[in-house]
Amino acid sequence: MSAQYPQQTAPAMEGENAKRSRKGRTGIGIGLLVMGAVSTAATAFIYSQIIPDMELFSEEQQSIQVVLAAVSVLMLLALFGTGIWNIAARRTWAMAPLITAIVVSGASLIFAVINIVDSATTTGRLPSFWVVFVYIAIIGQAIRLLRLDEPRLAPAPAQGPQLW
Repeated sequence: MSAQYPQQTAPAMEGENAKRSRKGRTGIGIGLLVMGAVSTAATAFIYSQIIPDMELFSEEQQSIQVVLAAVSVLMLLALFGTGIWNIAARRTWAMAPLITAIVVSGASLIFAVINIVDSATTTGRLPSFWVVFVYIAIIGQAIRLLRLDEPRLAPAPAQGPQLW
């Protein structure tokens, strides 16, 4: 026999702000998942070029590459996790997934700008900036959703005294 636990039913999101919130959170989640997939492909390509030459690096350079790889993996996990979280929380008014999306996208934006500057200085070519624009769009969307007004629940009607 299983025990029945009381469950709180959250009020359904209704109204125009709720519709905007659902669509916005879904867009943020999908955007973060797409950026995670693109970043994973780019990271795999970069390290497929570096790994064969790792034996030519000094011990210090090898240590730096290992740390950079670990940071890249953590960033990818953060992108995927935050994207999934925003999709899962699209029917709620929770602010934590949106704040996390701002923080993760901001960190990714900083890494993307550093990568663009590094690539421009080492190769002499100007890489594409679309990654920067996507992260700025995700941050802007999250900020816009944080500013939406959460619907206020009407207070429960007052009940008279119970006679029994």
